[in-house]
Amino acid sequence: MATIKNKRIESILSEALGILKPSDEEIMTTTTFSNQIMERLRIEAPKDVDIIMAGSVSRGTQIRGSSDIDIFMLFPKTSNSKSMEDKGMRIAKRIVDKKRGEYYKIKYAEHPYLQLISKNPPIKADIVPAFKIKDSYERGSSVDRTQLHNVFVMENFTKKQCDDVRLLKGFLKFHSIYGAEAKIEGFSGYLSELLIYNYGSFMNTLSSISKLKLPISIDPKSRSILSAEKNIYFKSDFVILDPTDENRNVAAAVSKEALSKFILISRRFLKNPSIDFFYGNEYSDNNSKSRLNALRTKYGFDMYNITFEVFNISEEILWQQSKKMTKQLEDILQKNSFNPIISLIDIKGGSGIISIFLNKYELNSVVRQGPDVFIENASDSFMEKNQLVFIKGYKIMSLKHTEFNTPMNLMRGILKSNALTIPSYIKKKSIHISLNKISESNAKLIYRRYIELTKI
Repeated sequence: MATIKNKRIESILSEALGILKPSDEEIMTTTTFSNQIMERLRIEAPKDVDIIMAGSVSRGTQIRGSSDIDIFMLFPKTSNSKSMEDKGMRIAKRIVDKKRGEYYKIKYAEHPYLQLISKNPPIKADIVPAFKIKDSYERGSSVDRTQLHNVFVMENFTKKQCDDVRLLKGFLKFHSIYGAEAKIEGFSGYLSELLIYNYGSFMNTLSSISKLKLPISIDPKSRSILSAEKNIYFKSDFVILDPTDENRNVAAAVSKEALSKFILISRRFLKNPSIDFFYGNEYSDNNSKSRLNALRTKYGFDMYNITFEVFNISEEILWQQSKKMTKQLEDILQKNSFNPIISLIDIKGGSGIISIFLNKYELNSVVRQGPDVFIENASDSFMEKNQLVFIKGYKIMSLKHTEFNTPMNLMRGILKSNALTIPSYIKKKSIHISLNKISESNAKLIYRRYIELTKI
């Protein structure tokens, strides 16, 4: 039976790789275009600036349809960061050819870089200025480290391992946990590469992840598990050391939810392998508003929608701050005895939406938890400030009439009182809260996020 299952898995992985691996035409188009861009940069840049291609395309680990290019201009460390960035951006802007239908956008990581967008062929190329370094101790910013990642992967990976990286990326992407950006908080391309290198193959990675116990610290360079001191140092239960920089946890961006989903889908695939773990029919987002209303009826919750407009700044910052604000909202709701079930966020263009699902509530009073009875001053103070108190275990509790008897009253109240820290990127006058009312366009965004969250 084991032999039959192994052959079945081999067949599934072969089919998945056929879907995920770029076609010869895509590889040729990408290679030709990247060579053209690099040649243009070499003509414009000083001779002491190295032009290299980095990222998954250069390493041969990209997946079909994701062959966007990362090109680095490596400057000698003879000038300060600001001067290097300015020179790099000026050079990058000069090589954008409007006659070929090219245009650019300025993007931001730790420092600005230029994204060149080509219509024919339809490819994006990130052109990133950085310092030329030999090891991580010379780096000026994390961007400089990418060239070292390139060298590590290209020197240590076999062709099969590159294909296994593609399988892992496709597996993670289909389950919405591929990418380290704030929107996803999942597994980056480089982290995917390190997992394959550490465990040796796609199947070994899934087998090990399915049995993962935390805390764990892994050194891919030596393929060893380190002491818990690394977890303490990085303040994380899940640590994957960067082989090029022992002071960096490559898994720092991975959320508990993303890691948990990876563990669950790995177990499920190993128990019942199927091509459905790599691709499937796209769900329909037609009539998303009706679909959300059907979910509300089925599970009996209310949906509180907070819409807002945002200023034109980095999407990464928008997502980070939106998540912080949502977490703060959840905490305030919980402290007032309203317990959020699910919170969903999306940002598109110049607007954003936060949808919080809660059970139907109307309260007259709330229970507040006080200190342990063993903490004398705190417990005395709590009892003086509250009239109706009682004990639960070692905790002093109080029952208090609530000022806000519904979640809507509470959220409106905290917005008026400035109890909620609203990030500066949000146009405060644009904030609007509604109960169970949502436009079809926003419903599409929230329904998609709901599907991504619940697809396990």
